[in-house]
Amino acid sequence: MKKIKYNIAYILFGCFVMTSLASCDEGGDPDPGGTTTQNFAGDWHIIVLEEDGVTPAFGGDYNLFSTYNASSNDENFWIDDHDSFFELKTKVQATDMTNLTFSATDSEELYLGDNVNITNGKILKNAAHSFGGHVVDSIYFEVEYVDDPGTIYKFAGHKRTGFLEDEL
Repeated sequence: MKKIKYNIAYILFGCFVMTSLASCDEGGDPDPGGTTTQNFAGDWHIIVLEEDGVTPAFGGDYNLFSTYNASSNDENFWIDDHDSFFELKTKVQATDMTNLTFSATDSEELYLGDNVNITNGKILKNAAHSFGGHVVDSIYFEVEYVDDPGTIYKFAGHKRTGFLEDEL
């Protein structure tokens, strides 16, 4: 009986060693790649400005926005302020992938239920400084709500680094 217990123990140990050494390689390319609009994606500290492009609108301050890929993985991506100060969540289209420009015409805004036009959207690589002084990308775009034609809100900001000194 003792011999059977040792044989079972050796068999189980052997199975354990064999499965531990077995490779789990599924083949193919292990690099999943990126998305079509990955150069537009990120978190941004953005402020809404008056038409002069300098004065903060509504006495506002910087708010956290995100830009992220649409599920279609084409030239469309989302701009989203997470239902905070300005309530803006809409899909925009990358108009030039090299120069990082974007726009939207009569795009549905999901928080307020109004449609928006976004013009002059651009991301500039290494063209801004974070709150802590780090060189980061800048973003700029103008928004006109279809229900309020002629009123243009200017959005300007810089990319979030995640460093503690750069947080609000």
